[in-house]
Amino acid sequence: MKRGPEVFFHTVATPVVFVLLALGFHFFLRGHNAPGGGFIAGLIVAVAALMARMARDLRLLRIPSVTLVPLGLLVAFTTGFVPMLVGRPFLTSAHGELALPRGGAYEWASSALFDLGVFLVVVGTTITIIDLLAEEGHRTAPTRRPGHSGEEER
Repeated sequence: MKRGPEVFFHTVATPVVFVLLALGFHFFLRGHNAPGGGFIAGLIVAVAALMARMARDLRLLRIPSVTLVPLGLLVAFTTGFVPMLVGRPFLTSAHGELALPRGGAYEWASSALFDLGVFLVVVGTTITIIDLLAEEGHRTAPTRRPGHSGEEER
């Protein structure tokens, strides 16, 4: 078992990843009412994915990250295009309240769907880059012989 600074990182990474995921979810939900939204939430979730990858060599998502980009583009485009079908300008947002039994009234906005599309594109792009860099790092990592520092003797 290895000792040293990496033990601390491996121990702390899991709770930090969960905190970053919760923070990303929070920023995503408050995005249409306050600063935040899909872009910042996507970057926060991507940092969580990077930490998980660095600490445990784990992937954060079970689905391939390259599928998130076209899905996010489709969601964002559809959100912008649907208002044109009813005679409104591209990306016109609708909003209102949804009354749930025993739950009270909840405010909704169609701009949250656009934020979802942006979120999916940002997460998909950054996690794909992280995965590609990790795979490239595994392929080009220098092999070291036991007992040697990896540097050639002169």
